[in-house]
Parts: sequence; structure tokens; C-alpha cells
Amino acid sequence: MNTNIVEKSKKRKIKHVQENLVGYLFILPVFIGIAFFIVYPFFYSLVSTFKNWNGLVPLNVAPTVGFEMYRRVLSDSLFWQAFGNTLITLIGIPIGIILSIAIAMLLNRGLKFTGVFRVIFYIPVVSSITAIIILWRAMMNTQGPINDFITLFGIKAINFLGEPGWARFSLIMMLVWKGLGTSILLYLAGLQGISDTYKEAAKIDGANDWQIFWRVTFPLLGPTHFFIVVTGIIGGMQLYVEPELLLGGGPSRATTTLLIYLFERFGAHRISEASVVAWVLGVFVFIITAIQFYTNYRREKA
Repeated sequence: MNTNIVEKSKKRKIKHVQENLVGYLFILPVFIGIAFFIVYPFFYSLVSTFKNWNGLVPLNVAPTVGFEMYRRVLSDSLFWQAFGNTLITLIGIPIGIILSIAIAMLLNRGLKFTGVFRVIFYIPVVSSITAIIILWRAMMNTQGPINDFITLFGIKAINFLGEPGWARFSLIMMLVWKGLGTSILLYLAGLQGISDTYKEAAKIDGANDWQIFWRVTFPLLGPTHFFIVVTGIIGGMQLYVEPELLLGGGPSRATTTLLIYLFERFGAHRISEASVVAWVLGVFVFIITAIQFYTNYRREKA
């Protein structure tokens, strides 16, 4: 009797091991891909920051220079200009949040053709970035429709793409416009998830519409705020395609972002400097994201 129980137990264990082995074999290609395309390049780029490497010779042949590449990058005025330009583009996050909440609240009132407006606002999100750049350049041109409208009021045409300040403004507005559709849908989903019970209770307590929004609706949209801000900062710090295609990083490097600066170093075979920029950017984004997660955790716990 005991022998049969032991044999059955062994068979179950063998079957369990075989099932696990099959499962591990299925996910093995994924782990191999992660190891070769994420983990290995991760440490390879870290090592390259301590070398003077041009990418044309093996990394182990390049001379070791310690923190010289970090000193060179962090003492470069162009790096800090690119860093500042990147931070300036983040101004679009609060602008986008304000517009998204306002539009989402209008759509949430059950107006006619709400579905049509949702599609219209979401079109820029799914449109080709090249098409958006062509459209935006045509609109912001000195002889474009925006300047045609401005001149009707006797105002001199503005060189939106040729003056540093206006170029930054044009880039930020394009980014806000492109990402507005996603934010609107997220806030619309958040608004529809808020029970009317909270608003009715606030009305009974004598709250007006503004107080209901500020004291009830806005705080309950906290998870949506958090998601949009975190993803907005991560995406904004990795900005490359839009400023490169729209303005080429100009004029006068007014829209040169960190990634444009990084690719310039990469194109000049200054791979170690490019790796330093990537690591500085990664650490900065990690710190900001960690602070946001901690702040959100404290707020939810309070």
C-alpha cells in the first residue's frame, strides 16, 4: 500500500517537472531575447561610458578614461541647452491636461454627435507623424492660414518656425494637439467611472458647480492625472522625431532636445559621450518617476 502511494507521488512529481519544463521551454526564447537585446546592451553601454570609444573598434581595445566622458558631457554648454529645451517642452503636459479635462467634461454631458467628436479628436493620435509635420509646417508658415488670420487684425505676420521663442511655442502646441485625443479618452473614461452619488451629496451640502469639480471630480480623477503626467514626462524626455522633422533642432538650437544631442554625438562617432547622455537621461527619468510614484502612494495612503 505504502509502495503504491510512493510511486504515485513520484509520478505526480515527474509529471509536474515535465509540465514546468515545457513551460520554461516556451518562454526561453523571450528570456534569450531580453538577455541579448536588453540586458547585454544595458551593461555594454554602461561600460562604454568609462571608455573613449568611437564605435569603429572593439570596446575592449578603446582606452579606459574613467569619468572623463561624464565630465566632458556635463561641462558642455550644448548639453545643458538641450536639457533645458527638453524641460521646456514639458510645459505642454499641464496645458494638455487642462484642455483634455475641459473637452472631456463637455463630451461627458451627452451632447449630440459625441462619438463623432471623439473620432475627430483622436485622429491626430493615429495619424502619421510625417503627415502631421507637413500639415503643421504649412499652418505655421509665414504665409500660412494662421498668419493670414492674424494679419486680418492688422498684426504683423509671425515667423513661428524661424524665431527661437515662437519655434518652441509651435513645437509645444503641436505636441499638445497630437496627444490631446488620448488624454480626452482617458479623462472621459475617468469621468464616467465617477458615481453621481458623490456629486449629489456635494449639492446637498450646498456646493456649487465649481466646488463640485474642484473638491470632488478633480481629486477622483487622480489616477488619470498620475498616468498622464508620468507617461508625459517619460515621453517628453525622449522627444526626438517631432523637433527633428519640424525644425531640425533649430532655429539657433532652440528645439534641440537631449535625444537630438545624443544622436549628434552618435553620428560623430563619439559613442561614449552618447552613452553618457543616455545614462544621464535614464537616471533623471527614473528619479522623477520614482518621486511621482512615492507622492502618489502617500496621497492614496493619506
